[in-house]
Amino acid sequence: MGGHMMGNGQMMQNQEMTMGTPKKIEWEDDMGMMNAQSTTDTLKWKLVDEATNAENMNIAWQFKKGDVVKIKIFNDDKSMHPMQHPIHIHGQRFLVLSTNGIKNQNLVWKDTTLIQTGDTVELLVQMDNSGDWVIHCHIPEHMEAGMMSQFQVI
Repeated sequence: MGGHMMGNGQMMQNQEMTMGTPKKIEWEDDMGMMNAQSTTDTLKWKLVDEATNAENMNIAWQFKKGDVVKIKIFNDDKSMHPMQHPIHIHGQRFLVLSTNGIKNQNLVWKDTTLIQTGDTVELLVQMDNSGDWVIHCHIPEHMEAGMMSQFQVI
């Protein structure tokens, strides 16, 4: 039974705020109790390479400088605690090609993109900077819980 205080002093209840169909949300959700109980002891966030089943820091991607790589990320809406994840790729830039198969009409270079619950996002990553880098969820608690992996550009 949460709500929001409007400027005129009236309370707007959660069901009134959604106006029928719930909208995707950016940083918070309506699972406050689950969020509060989600710790590194109770939950593990994972990045999984479907080709190898490697998880998080066990993913061993290696690219050559100048490679252009397509990465598809699925944010599983059937996980224990489904939520959005701002995914950040260090040292490289990328384009969001599509979300759920719908072509992106606004191609701009990014280093972070928000992947909503249940969405599949295709990224085109330009591997221009040599070195050891990480890809991770930009929510600090998720990084602490292991949701990151390394990759190398040689």
